[in-house]
Amino acid sequence: MAEMALSKVGCSLKIYEVVANYLSPAAAVALNGSAVIQVRINLRYQLFVKAYGIEFLVDEIITPEFVTRVVVPLDFLLSGLSMMIVSDALANLKLDARVIDYSSPRIANFVADMAKVQGIAVSDFITVAEISTNKIDYIREEEFDRISRTLKLENVHNSIDNSLLVMQNVKSEDESS
Repeated sequence: MAEMALSKVGCSLKIYEVVANYLSPAAAVALNGSAVIQVRINLRYQLFVKAYGIEFLVDEIITPEFVTRVVVPLDFLLSGLSMMIVSDALANLKLDARVIDYSSPRIANFVADMAKVQGIAVSDFITVAEISTNKIDYIREEEFDRISRTLKLENVHNSIDNSLLVMQNVKSEDESS
């Protein structure tokens, strides 16, 4: 039996820190003792038909970059709860579980390491996590056949509807003569 669909999810992650000098003084005071993680997400989705020795791209969607912020208090960072906070934040963004599993520990560890070095001054920096995901779905033979049958049925229905319409028009013309 042929597979209906096969999915692949790829993820690349780039993590770095930048000076948080663009925060207002009031925001900086509010974040004192907290780490700020700016998450930048780029999503790309591709749908391929991969059936009967043929592979072709049906659709590709690339979303605009989505940017959000996660604030993690220093005591959470140093207690090891940062991964849970990062994981929950990424889950709230409806990212694929595999992307969350890959990204969360890396982001959390980077921020925790930075907090150990910077201490309370961790709020002077922002951790930027750029996540790029690529999800590819494949339509295989069985699904391809099902879609083909559906399209053929729709064409048959459209042909029948058009034939009935022509017959009604002919009948109307005959009656008016």
